[in-house]
Amino acid sequence: MADESNSQVVDALLTLGREKAFAEIGQMLSGLGESVLYSLVEEDLGTLVAGDVSLSPVFLLTNLIFKGGCALVEKGATQAGEGILGTATGACVSQICEDEPRDEKDIGKKWNTISDKLLEVLPQLSSRSIIDVAFRILAELKACGSIPSALHSFLPMLLDTLGTIGPVEIVTKGEGFGASTAAAGDSTTTIMRTGLALKSYWVESACSYRWDPKSSVAVCALLREIVLSERLIEVVAYRMLRQLKLAELNELPAMVYQLLLFARNGFKREIIGGILSFFDAVENDSSKDDGDAAQSQKRWRELGDIEGTVMLHIIYNIKQDFELGDALIAHAKEQGDVALAAAGGAPSTFSFACLLALARIHRFEDAVISFLRTTIVKSIHDAMALASTGWIRPLLPPIRLSAQQQLLSAVVARSSYGWDQVTQSLIQLCLSVMDLTGSSAAARRSAYSAQACAEARRISTQALRLAFGGHDFVRAEVVDQILSRVMFQTDSHMHFLALLGDLVADDSDVLRVFVPKFVDVFDSISVISPAALEKLLVAISPIVLDDAPFRSSLILVLRKILFAHSFDDRRTALSGLFVLTSSFASALDECQGRLGAAALAAAGAGEVRHLQRRVDVLVSALLEVLGLLRRCLTQQPEVRSASYERLGLLLDMPCVRSSSLLLSALHDIFRVEFAKYYRAPSQSQGCSPINIQLCLHPVTSKVVMPIASFLHCYGKLVVASRTPGFGTSSSSSSSSSAGLPAAAVAAKAWKDLCLRFSRAQIEDFELDPTGDYSLDSQFGLRNFSTAHLVVGCLDACIGYALAHIINVAPATAIVDEDSDGASSGNLADPTIVVELFTKFNRFGDILSSRCIDERKKKIIPSISDLSLLSLDSVVSVLRLVLPDKQRVDNGSHPLNLDPVTDHNWFVSRIAKAGLWSANQLLVKHLLEVALARIQRRPVAGNFMSSNNSSSTVLPPAPAARALLEMAYVVFSGVLVYFGDSSDQAADTEQSQRPLPVYLRAKAARGRGVVHISAEILLACMTLLTLSNSLDLLAVAIVRPAPERFTDSLALPSNVAVECVAALLTSLRHAVTTLLRLKPMAVKDASIVLASVQILTTRLSELAFSGIRREDQVLAYHCLHQTAKWTVELVQSEMPNDLGLMKSLVVQLTSCQAFLQPESVVIGTTTVAVGPRSDEVELEPVDQLTARMCAASRLHIRDPDNFDDEDEDVDEQELEKFTVRSIPALASLIMSWFKAELHRVDWAIGQLRRSVNMELNQRSGTDDGGDVDLPLSIGVERQICWRMCALSHVLERLLSGSLPKAMYDLVIRAFQDLHRTWALLTRAKMASAQLPITESYIDALSLICSDLNTHAYALITNKYSNMIGAEDATEQPLSGIKKLADGKDEKSKKGFKPKPKSKVMRDSSLVSSLVYQMELSEKYVIQLSTKFKTPLAHYLKRSTVRDFRIKKSDIPEAMAIASDDEGVHMHDNVSPVQQLQYPQLVEDDEEDEEEEEEEDVAISGAESDTEELVADQTGYSSTEDTADVRGKRARLD
Repeated sequence: MADESNSQVVDALLTLGREKAFAEIGQMLSGLGESVLYSLVEEDLGTLVAGDVSLSPVFLLTNLIFKGGCALVEKGATQAGEGILGTATGACVSQICEDEPRDEKDIGKKWNTISDKLLEVLPQLSSRSIIDVAFRILAELKACGSIPSALHSFLPMLLDTLGTIGPVEIVTKGEGFGASTAAAGDSTTTIMRTGLALKSYWVESACSYRWDPKSSVAVCALLREIVLSERLIEVVAYRMLRQLKLAELNELPAMVYQLLLFARNGFKREIIGGILSFFDAVENDSSKDDGDAAQSQKRWRELGDIEGTVMLHIIYNIKQDFELGDALIAHAKEQGDVALAAAGGAPSTFSFACLLALARIHRFEDAVISFLRTTIVKSIHDAMALASTGWIRPLLPPIRLSAQQQLLSAVVARSSYGWDQVTQSLIQLCLSVMDLTGSSAAARRSAYSAQACAEARRISTQALRLAFGGHDFVRAEVVDQILSRVMFQTDSHMHFLALLGDLVADDSDVLRVFVPKFVDVFDSISVISPAALEKLLVAISPIVLDDAPFRSSLILVLRKILFAHSFDDRRTALSGLFVLTSSFASALDECQGRLGAAALAAAGAGEVRHLQRRVDVLVSALLEVLGLLRRCLTQQPEVRSASYERLGLLLDMPCVRSSSLLLSALHDIFRVEFAKYYRAPSQSQGCSPINIQLCLHPVTSKVVMPIASFLHCYGKLVVASRTPGFGTSSSSSSSSSAGLPAAAVAAKAWKDLCLRFSRAQIEDFELDPTGDYSLDSQFGLRNFSTAHLVVGCLDACIGYALAHIINVAPATAIVDEDSDGASSGNLADPTIVVELFTKFNRFGDILSSRCIDERKKKIIPSISDLSLLSLDSVVSVLRLVLPDKQRVDNGSHPLNLDPVTDHNWFVSRIAKAGLWSANQLLVKHLLEVALARIQRRPVAGNFMSSNNSSSTVLPPAPAARALLEMAYVVFSGVLVYFGDSSDQAADTEQSQRPLPVYLRAKAARGRGVVHISAEILLACMTLLTLSNSLDLLAVAIVRPAPERFTDSLALPSNVAVECVAALLTSLRHAVTTLLRLKPMAVKDASIVLASVQILTTRLSELAFSGIRREDQVLAYHCLHQTAKWTVELVQSEMPNDLGLMKSLVVQLTSCQAFLQPESVVIGTTTVAVGPRSDEVELEPVDQLTARMCAASRLHIRDPDNFDDEDEDVDEQELEKFTVRSIPALASLIMSWFKAELHRVDWAIGQLRRSVNMELNQRSGTDDGGDVDLPLSIGVERQICWRMCALSHVLERLLSGSLPKAMYDLVIRAFQDLHRTWALLTRAKMASAQLPITESYIDALSLICSDLNTHAYALITNKYSNMIGAEDATEQPLSGIKKLADGKDEKSKKGFKPKPKSKVMRDSSLVSSLVYQMELSEKYVIQLSTKFKTPLAHYLKRSTVRDFRIKKSDIPEAMAIASDDEGVHMHDNVSPVQQLQYPQLVEDDEEDEEEEEEEDVAISGAESDTEELVADQTGYSSTEDTADVRGKRARLD
């Protein structure tokens, strides 16, 4: 029956609908029941639910029902119409929710018309209907976890309409809507709720339900379109962030996009932070998954693509809303410390990549790059500081030094799939890091250590190399940035040139497309320094060798610059030419070797032709460069001198010495030039063998031919041509046959030259030993220039004779005689060298002693400064003069590098050098020359520099190979005799191991062989430390081998630790042995001790660089023994030598941390080590300070005023602390004290990081109660204990009677201590979870009470000598004393009063100290107020620190005051003070007005502090702080 009645109603409705009688339809529907209407709509929409959309009519009946209801509403029957519309809407929503198609596209097609109709009738629905429909949809979300897509456009407007409804009665069953007042037994209750409350309940309920992961994006999009309050925005935002963990991987980009759109409503920082945190967690989870490598790679690629899309969404939304970018940066800075702690020292990869992507927006570029650059360098600095700070390391979270490198490498690797948008920003970041860390000045300004800057630079270089090889679109940018820094000569341009060299070494073919850019740089070659040009040419030499047009263009540019007006430009061109020459010669030698090997191996004809073609090209290029060099040798004297010097260094290279083509061409050049100045025996007639006068200008007597440089270079050329094996790598036999006769002729001439110079007298050169050699007269200048050239010729003859005997004589043994028989002898005789050196020494002494400037000082301090011998030449001689006896006897000398000789020949050369070893002056001379070459000292007396030269020409930096060989020679030949541990118990005669001849007796004057050898070793260590190659030196000395004398050797960490420890032990024994030879060897021990200090620093760095545990233990034991040994030396009877004492203090402070047990230094304990550990570590420094202060009291005070506590001091022991040594030692201790305070400052910064990390870890576990931070409290205790230990050391200096010159240092150190204390107090105020511990109170009492008392006494003592009375018992102002005859000392001849600038500087220093003390006290009082803990009674306050009341002036002052109540301040100023400070009288009234204004302004600001101090201590300050400083400044 019901179906029949419904069909009749349907027919009637359809009939009325065809007639468009919508009002009648409404009247008809109003008579039907709600259930009938619902069933009609349900039947009408059933076809859509069934999926049969072909049936007709579809939706016609439902549409008529909606139109009928709307017609009733329009006619005024609102209630009836709203009822019909509400029923129909509810039925439609129910039918849509019941339809669950699998394909979302189908549901959109079927229900689009209904959804549009619902939006149309929504404004006409009643409140009840709106509520019912809204909660029907909510029920669907709860049941299915999703909302049908047909309702997505309808629901936001529905909820917005719901929020506008007024109060409505809601019948509930006692749950929901906040109902909790239902009577007992009642099943329902009625409550009143507004539409806004219902909307809030709906949104909160929707956020509390589970969402289907597949529908997460749709639900988020729905919630985003709803207008929400601030509270609901927060609720929805956190729900969306939680849904990220449940969404599918491919849905994440869309989810993030909806979140970013939703962030425009607010909570930007929370939303962007949640997104970053989620993907960081995904990264960590993915990195922990272990499985198949292919699957892992696939998973990372998928994740990278998704993350790349997410980054694009983030950047797009930031461009639309810049506040989102600010929120991203703020979140990164806020979470920086927590992220660093959690990641072990580096930010997470995804967050780092997002920041790099953000940097592509110009608005955020500078801020992001600066933040990331600081984060990287600071993280590396913190890692190194944590590793070297043993007293705080166990309590702080670890920081991995390799974290930053892994981060940058990961970003570069991920940029290949999905993250390509971050590559350009990564390049910019790495370049910025290199700019920051490339200069030592910039590193000092940034407060980062040099080691941290070097590590950051290395990491950035590695990242740039990876990015350059993986992305072609960034290569042009990288090359442009490198070349721009080279052209503008920035502080870091040398590091960028090293980067360019690495890029060329990685793949030179890639860089050939940038040849035009290199050409542009060389067009501006005049702005490039010679060192930069050399490094640039070395870097791109593979490209120059293979690119003929580029090579021609480069040579053309150098040819132009060779004839520039400025000598600096010509010197730059010379540097470039010699680099090209060495590169071409090296490549030619390599190609010839490969060509010979290919011929022997019967390689293919194609390969042989290719190698032969390359040889021909290199030969042609080499001849072209030699043509330019020939033109250089005809220019001005300074150009020729520089050319000869560089040619000499070039001839030291093995590849050049083996090139017969190059040697033959040079022979042709030098043979003609040599003939101009050489006098054969038949021509000289007893005169000089060199025409010296031809080398001088006939009028000005200046040098026009640098004959000494020429002879040095020519001698090396002749020796290289006659060395066994010459011509083996020549490209043709003709060049070799042409070179040998020329070399033989030149050898005969050199033999005659050396023999005649060995017999020459100074009169042969028209010189008088007692003549005038001054530079201010024409005659003296001519004598000086002549003598200088003669000494240079003797030096060249010595160099040739040494090289001839070492390299040529044993094989050829030249004993031939010239044709005229005028000069004969055996040049292979070692005595020739001794005779030549005797002449050189005598002539050099004459020149050095007679050549004095206007200040009566020697222009040439030492004859070794006159030598032009190169470091390679000296090393080749010293390896024979100072032989390693042990390895020579074993037949394994590492420097026997001759390719065609055996060990017996090497031993025979050592035997020939025995005569030289016996001549201590010659050994000293060779060592001093080597030291001068290492220290790059210019040759003394060289006045040929051009007038238009802008800088002093320094010799080139020595190669690492030469430094390693030199260090090995001086150690194995000299220092090893003192560093053998088996001789520790030997006495001064060294009976167990006899010393060689050159060590048996000290020279009559100057430094000895041991001293110079120690200086050479120290200089080599210093230079190698700058290039991070000190480990190579230790390996070369301890385990010498030919292949280890190179700077490209890769060392395992265990080998480096073992060798550094062994070398350190040997040098310790050497110091001990040398100190037993006091007083002769005290200076020598001091120099060796400096080398010990360098090795101690390096071994401590290795101990905490992530090496193996066994290597770490080995390093610790060596350093522990070194520390105990240093303490024993300090506490023993040290010689009274200031240099040795300073070295001992530096060594003590560098290894004091290793006095602690192994468990503290390299242990893994996580508890505070206690105050006793700091006392043990600092006890030696404390004892040394006590002894020094006692000695100072002994020297400054009379015996009658000597303190009682110093009665037991051994005065003989304290004699080593003299008036001269005490200030120097105190300065070192103060420097150490400030360095320790810097470490404490760093630890305080880590305290804040520790607090933030613990709070972040406990935020999810604590329920609002007090948070306990045990690790942070332990860190704070350890900092307080450390400051107490340091304060005890400073207390001795504050209370001791130091020289007045030390007052400034002590006051500054105490000011730094108060600054550190204020920093700690502020850190405690910033963290309410850090309680006031007992250790803090102990440190507070010591610093702010005990030390303040001593500081006030020190200030009073200092002012008493600066602003005092003129009575007999005190020192008057400005040091004016009364003499016995009643006259002032000021009237005495030569009296110099204290400068006013000194007085003002002292007063400014004291004022700064008092201000810092008051600032620390202010922070302590604020901390006391915050924690409600009385702390002010621990403060030592004083108000009488800036003036003194003199009893003798009180009656006069009282009389003046009684006569005139309006007396001014200048009426009480003494006449002497009025003379020194006239501004006291002139500006008195103006100052008083300023004081009154300051009092009024400050009294209100400090009232709270004064009341707190009065409550806690019973003391009320009567003097304002600013007023005190104002009076003090005027009195100063």
